[in-house]
Formats: sequence, C-alpha cells, structure tokens
Amino acid sequence: MATAAELGLTLDTERRAMKSWYDGFKTDNGLNMSSDDIQQFNTRNEALAKMQGEYEALLKAEAGASANEAKLGSQGRIVTPTTEPEAKFVKDQDGLDRAWKSAYTKHEAGIKAIADGAGGKVRFELPVEAKTVATLSDHYPQATRAQTTGSALYYNSVEDLFQSGQTNSNNIEYFIQTTDTDNAAAVAEGSAVTDSAFSWTKTTDEVEIVQTWIPVTREFLNDNAGMQSMIFGMLAARLDKLVSKALMYGTGSTPALWGATVRTGFQTQAKGADPTFDAVLKAITLVTVTGDATPDAIVMHPTDWQNLVLTRTSDGLYILGNPGNAPANPNLWGLPVRVSSTVAAAAGTAAVGAFRTMAQIFNNGGLTVETSTEHSTYFTERKVALALSRRLSVVHYRPSAFCKITGL
Repeated sequence: MATAAELGLTLDTERRAMKSWYDGFKTDNGLNMSSDDIQQFNTRNEALAKMQGEYEALLKAEAGASANEAKLGSQGRIVTPTTEPEAKFVKDQDGLDRAWKSAYTKHEAGIKAIADGAGGKVRFELPVEAKTVATLSDHYPQATRAQTTGSALYYNSVEDLFQSGQTNSNNIEYFIQTTDTDNAAAVAEGSAVTDSAFSWTKTTDEVEIVQTWIPVTREFLNDNAGMQSMIFGMLAARLDKLVSKALMYGTGSTPALWGATVRTGFQTQAKGADPTFDAVLKAITLVTVTGDATPDAIVMHPTDWQNLVLTRTSDGLYILGNPGNAPANPNLWGLPVRVSSTVAAAAGTAAVGAFRTMAQIFNNGGLTVETSTEHSTYFTERKVALALSRRLSVVHYRPSAFCKITGL
C-alpha cells in the first residue's frame, strides 16, 4: 500500500507523461487527434482523476490519523482543591530550598497528576522573604504555531518548450548537417549542371544524471506525513530548476548537459545601442535566416521582461499596453515569452530558438525516488538519506536555430 507521498510522486510522473503524450498532437491549427487518440485521452484522463481522488483521500486519512495520535496521552486523576491550612515554614540557612522541598513533598502526588494531564490545582505558600520574581526568561508559554512555508524558489520551468523523447541507452547519437552547398540552377539544353554538396557530422551526447538529496530521521518520515510530502515536493522542484538551467546554459562538460545558448554553433545578438525590442527581432531574424528554422519561443529573465513592460513613449504611454489590460500570455513580435530566471545566472541575457523542432530531451526513465540508511553512520543514528534523481540528455539538431541576446 503506497503512502500519500509515494502516490503523489506517482501522480506527478503520470501527469508529466500525459502532458508529453498530449503535446505530440498539437499543431498550429489546434489538435490533430484520431478517434482512437481521443478515446485514449479520455481513458488516461479518467485514470488520472481516479488517482487524484485516491491521493486526496489518502492525505485526508493520514492527517486524521496524525490528529488522533496527537490527542492520545495519560488521563491522570482529578485533584480537588484542598482546604487544609498550609504548613508554615521556618527559614534557616537553606532558605528557599528547604521551604520548597517541604512543600513539594506534601503535594507531590497532585503535582505529578497535573503534569500527566489531569485537571485541578495545587496551592501552597513560601515565606515572603524567600520568594524570587518569576519572569519569561525562566518560563515562557508555548509559541503559537503558524503555517509552514517553503523557501522562495521562482524559476519557471522551460522544459516543456523542448520536444520530449525516451531512451534506454546511456548516450544519444545523431547527425548535424555542417555543409549545405546548394547548386540548384537552370541550365541550357545539353549543358552540365554543378552538383550540390551536403556534409553530415555525427554527434554523441551522453545521458547524464541530475540528483538532489536530504538527510532525515526515521521518526521524521514516520510521524510527519504532511512535512514529508512538502520535502518531496521541494526536492523535486529543485531538481526541475537544475534541469531548466542546464537546458539553457549547461556547459556540456560531463556530467553537465548541453545548454541551447552554449552549444557550438549557436548564434549571438548583442543589444548594443539598439532598443531591446530591435535586438529581439534581430535575433528572431538570425534564427529564421541563418538558422533556417522557425523560432517558436523567447526566454527572458524576469528583470529584463520588467524593463520591457515598463518602456513608455515620450508622452507616458506604455509600449506593451495598458497595465490594467496586461496579456495573460506575454509575447513579443508574435512569439510567446517564457519569463524565467533559468535563461542565465543573472539579468541581461535572453534567448530565441526553435525549441520544439530543433532540440529534443531524451529521458531514460522517470523521476526516481530512493531512500537508504547505508550512508556513513546513518544506520546506527536512525537516519535516512532521501534522494531524487533523473537521467536525461538534450540534443540540438541545428545549434544555429538558437540565438542568445546579450547586453539587455
């Protein structure tokens, strides 16, 4: 029987697989699906809905079980108030210590019962001259527990911009056309025509591993179902952030993936003295003409996008439209803009590319979750290493179909 956290991860994997399958039917004019495809879509969608219901029900059940366990405890016994006169204490050289010990001995049973959860009260007096002031530094009330909030992690994934694929290998081999000599021409009857020439270069990209992990105690895993789910989600998000950054500017030096704006043969467009709008259009043109590809997206850092949105005419009108009517899906020159901090380590760099047609991600399996006590002294310390990992590779069929814009 799976836990809520395990079922949640399975559900996430299935939803990603569903999205990849569904994206394969998208065209410029809508969806291109046969009746069998539509039936399969409905079947998979119903299965996801059923799994979602099971996940939510399991979360509710685990939360209810945790709440019930929190209310268990010793019931103790009721101690009723006493009307007997309190003992008077004689202060000697031990002062407060002797007075306290005498009072505690007399009321020990009642104090212990209250400590174990019983109701009632215990009251006694100490000599006035022996009393000390009790302050919050000596004893303070239990803190009010507010919600648990994860750390800030905005990045906006770019992985869905790329074509998706699967592999069972540890490397991907493909060919990049490095020479295209086009000698097509009209010739006179009986005359020879010059031949065209094509050259292809075999390229091999390794399937790399990206991973993150965190040490936790066994008690944490057993007693905190809600927090366990949060940690799984936070680790998965950080893994996704790493992949998105690598897809845009990974160095390609094993074990790093190749980034679209780093690969040998990609293009660059410096902003220089141009307005940012002009630099973006020039990059689009480079991808279209030199890269001989149709660009389908722009990736821009949030700060650079902010600067563009704030651009105004000399009379104060916003170039990209009224702030009260900002588009839900930002775009420039007819291309969608993915506002993401993964395009570069800092603001000032953007990218234009034919992501869907000229690049592809190959996944070897899905998101793998592993737990183990076989690390260092974890077994004897009752600790568990919780690790998430993925194996994947990204290929670029035509590196010149991507252009990095600098100096924004």
